[in-house]
Amino acid sequence: MAVVTSLALPMAAFAGLTVTTQSAEAVVYCTYIGYPAHCVARPGVRLVARPGARAVTAPRPGNQNGGVNRAGVRR
Repeated sequence: MAVVTSLALPMAAFAGLTVTTQSAEAVVYCTYIGYPAHCVARPGVRLVARPGARAVTAPRPGNQNGGVNRAGVRR
């Protein structure tokens, strides 16, 4: 009976922590203008526009051996 009583209190405490639902009310600061969504701007910090995605170009033929001079046939 003592084992059941000693386990009852920690189990009840754990159940109380898992059942409780409270809002965290965390503040998320902006890294760019409007990013992340619903962020808060810190006072005195200058925000800039978020950089756009860079265009990826197709590889160009040339310098295929990495610029290494080798004797013999190159494959």
